[in-house]
Amino acid sequence: MFSRVGCIVAVVGVAIAGITGAVAQDKTPIKLGFAITQTGPYSPPALFELHGYELAVDQINQAGGLLGRPVEIVKYDDQGNPSTAVQLYQKLLTDDKVDLLLSPYEADLVAAVAPIVNRAQKVMPSLSANVDVYSGKFPYLMQSITQTGRYMEPVIELAAAMGYKTIALLVQNTQFPKELGAGVVALAKEKGMEIVFDESYPPNTTDFSALVLKAGETKPDVIVGATYLADAQGIVRAAKAQNVQAKMFAFSIGPVEPEFYRGLGTAAEQMFGTTLYFKSLKTEGNTAFVAAYKAKYNVDPDYHAAIAYASMKIFGQVINKVGSLDQKKIRDEFVKTDVQTVVGHYKLNQNGLQLGYTSYALQWLKGQQELVWPKDQATASYVLPHSAWQ
Repeated sequence: MFSRVGCIVAVVGVAIAGITGAVAQDKTPIKLGFAITQTGPYSPPALFELHGYELAVDQINQAGGLLGRPVEIVKYDDQGNPSTAVQLYQKLLTDDKVDLLLSPYEADLVAAVAPIVNRAQKVMPSLSANVDVYSGKFPYLMQSITQTGRYMEPVIELAAAMGYKTIALLVQNTQFPKELGAGVVALAKEKGMEIVFDESYPPNTTDFSALVLKAGETKPDVIVGATYLADAQGIVRAAKAQNVQAKMFAFSIGPVEPEFYRGLGTAAEQMFGTTLYFKSLKTEGNTAFVAAYKAKYNVDPDYHAAIAYASMKIFGQVINKVGSLDQKKIRDEFVKTDVQTVVGHYKLNQNGLQLGYTSYALQWLKGQQELVWPKDQATASYVLPHSAWQ
């Protein structure tokens, strides 16, 4: 009788061991899903973001994947359209049944998909810089980028340091530029500067002649554009064509992209932009990241690529630390994350709002992007005031 019981126990033990072994050897891919703008006017920075995600996933898979399983990307093109993004995230969740989510590019798209993501209780590292979606109503969104209101901080600091007093502000009428423009107004007030012109324009604007001429009539020391790439280029072209003068021209998204200079030529000289990262930064792992990115894509990374890369790497670290795909546990661990990345110091509050990342000022000089402010991070000295149009 004892022998028979022992035999049964042994058989059951072998069966349990077999099941445990099967679980341990699970190599089913973890599906990582997102939609991102691969075509359309917002695609240049979004493609950098996509490449940052892809490089991080490549490296994660080379290191053994997540939870010992390979990561498989499921991606779609939202064409920069919020309604398309909504449909695609529903598809990712219901049809593709992805295990993990990453965010689309651009604040309007993130705001559009945030309710869907939150209902699904899926953690989504997000590259939306606007702060409203991290106020607590969407607790599964983790801000992986500098807050919008801080984007232009180094430009305004430099302008104030030069003794400049007046700003003309041109704002694209979409969510990110509007919040950025409000940040410029607040920063200017802090520095004792005056906003002498503040007007918005539709996102499909192509002729900036009247707007730029009107801004120029106020004789501002600084012209600031809360822009993306195409409108930043359009404003510069109009300013040059009408010989509108200012001591300093600065834009948000636009000068940070290589296409900015290729599209404008010498008119791009001495234009300022803001960046949340630069290849020369002495940040954690940055030298290796720049080399790997350039080897894969034959171009230096911009800040969209670096932030996406850091975001995905942190996501992977959190998942491996939790030891499962339990979204609530991942969410709880995420908000405790306080680490150094290629971008800098990553730190969140309990609502997923980014507290650590900062921004820098760059300038186009002799056909190259140079980091010019703050001084302790600069790769070149800034040139001010703006010279005659070339």
